[in-house]
Amino acid sequence: MIQLVTVASVISTYQTPPVVDTRDDTQTDLWAGRLNVSRNRLLEAISSVGPSLAAVRNYLGK
Repeated sequence: MIQLVTVASVISTYQTPPVVDTRDDTQTDLWAGRLNVSRNRLLEAISSVGPSLAAVRNYLGK
């Protein structure tokens, strides 16, 4: 039997959650700007909760 599913559910299955790559200065600066925090504050958050963008946003209250 064929089961119909939404495209969004298929895509979400194969996407990895976004993370902040601290080895890439451009990416770190980009996320600091998007989250409206200093680079040092972003790095502090990452060292506390890890590089998961969701965890970092939660930690920073964003």
